[in-house]
Amino acid sequence: MKKALLLATTGLALILAGCSNSASSSKSSDDSSAYKTEMTKGNDAVNDENYSKAADYFESAVKAKKTDKATASKKQATNLVKAKKLMNKRHFSDAKDALTIAKDQDNGNKKMTSKAKSMLSQVTKIQRNRSNFKLDIKNAKAMIKSGSNDQARSLLEQVTKFKGIKGKYYSDIYAQAKTLLDSLPATAVNATDETKTDDNTDTNSDSNANNSSDDQSNNPAAKGDFDIESRKGQGKEITDDDIAKARQQLTDQGVKTVGAWSDNDIIRAIKNARADGRDTIKPSDAQIRGNN
Repeated sequence: MKKALLLATTGLALILAGCSNSASSSKSSDDSSAYKTEMTKGNDAVNDENYSKAADYFESAVKAKKTDKATASKKQATNLVKAKKLMNKRHFSDAKDALTIAKDQDNGNKKMTSKAKSMLSQVTKIQRNRSNFKLDIKNAKAMIKSGSNDQARSLLEQVTKFKGIKGKYYSDIYAQAKTLLDSLPATAVNATDETKTDDNTDTNSDSNANNSSDDQSNNPAAKGDFDIESRKGQGKEITDDDIAKARQQLTDQGVKTVGAWSDNDIIRAIKNARADGRDTIKPSDAQIRGNN
């Protein structure tokens, strides 16, 4: 009797263990299936550049089966979403931090790594443009203060006509430049016209002209050359990025009137520098040469 009871108990235990193993195996299979499904959905969302949705799918994948790949993909997508929000708020330095993390993510998604690199390049360009625009506005204010309204108007119009200036990344700068531009008188009085009507004013005008010449010694725009320069230089097209880079080079060299240089002046300087085998322009490169 005891032997029969023991056999029955052992058999029941084996049955229960079998059921438990079967249930555990079934759950593991379900988790793996869910993981694969969510990872596939996440990768599809990445292909569509919908990183917010991708982050949600990768999070579900982590819950189903925590792997390094799922965790890394979730972090990458989250940082791309964060960076975009920061860019929309014009918090570009913080956006670059988030993008750098996404770019350097271990076990990350290659497409998201590539996207992070692309966005980093975009943010850097936006920051450079904003810096140049702010310098243009600062120089325009100085010109207005000194009575050079025509030059200020020309400079501010370059800012307000820049492609994309009214967009979310530059709209605050556009507002500043437009307000300053609208504050200028409809027509500027030319100092040489005044000298024709008053001999006493003539002496003052000569003095002011000399001062202006001193202040604008590195400013080719003050020399009156308005010929349109071709953007072909040494067989290579001169882009807007090339112009922005050249402006920064002049600023780094201490040229205080770079904001008054027209794109035409910058293009000529780039072409002359290239003709001399240089990538960095100098103030003297803006001078007109025999063959440009």
